[in-house]
Amino acid sequence: MSRTGMISARLAGALAAALLAGALAAPAGEPAAEKPRALKVGVVDVDRVLRDYQRSKDLYQQIDEQFKRQTDELRKKADAIREEQKRLAADPRDPENVELFKDKQALQLRIAEFQAEEKRFVTERNAAELKAMSQIWDDLVAAVEEHAKDNGFDLILKQQLRTEPAKSKDQFYRNVAGSTVLFHTERLDCTDAILKLMNSKHERGAKDPAAPETKTPEPKPPKTTGRKG
Repeated sequence: MSRTGMISARLAGALAAALLAGALAAPAGEPAAEKPRALKVGVVDVDRVLRDYQRSKDLYQQIDEQFKRQTDELRKKADAIREEQKRLAADPRDPENVELFKDKQALQLRIAEFQAEEKRFVTERNAAELKAMSQIWDDLVAAVEEHAKDNGFDLILKQQLRTEPAKSKDQFYRNVAGSTVLFHTERLDCTDAILKLMNSKHERGAKDPAAPETKTPEPKPPKTTGRKG
């Protein structure tokens, strides 16, 4: 084939390729398909949030103050019961002595009353702590959602909660079930940003005085109707 023929063949091939590309291209007026966007993922260290969130510290301090009086009273009662147990154990009276028997019976009654009071205390404190934890978790979820929307995240995961070494099969399975993220690079960690957002919101809320509660007026007694004599 001559040199001119070879050039013509190459031009024909290029023209055919151009026509094929044009046939596969989107019709005129239609937007070209968007390139797939890379998934943006973040990770939050929940332990750090629970530890460093200022509202968490404030709530637990309030709980300690709220239950301080009961804690001190229970501690004093427990100490008094232990002292009474020591005293009765060293009592020189005959074990069959009626008065000694009455003293021991009275001590058993004190112990039962103490245990019932302690149980009520634990129940009330646990309820207060559960309420606080729910509020902290709600704050965390709200901050994660806001941060994700503002910064284009598609997915934010919680880092595996740190757990104590398993001492039983049940505890091991609980640790495994609680594992969400086993590894991530530092660039995915957005804990600092989440904490900053949460603490900023809490600080603003603490500065704004709460609206005074309006007291509901007490209902007036119903009017009595009677016949005049």
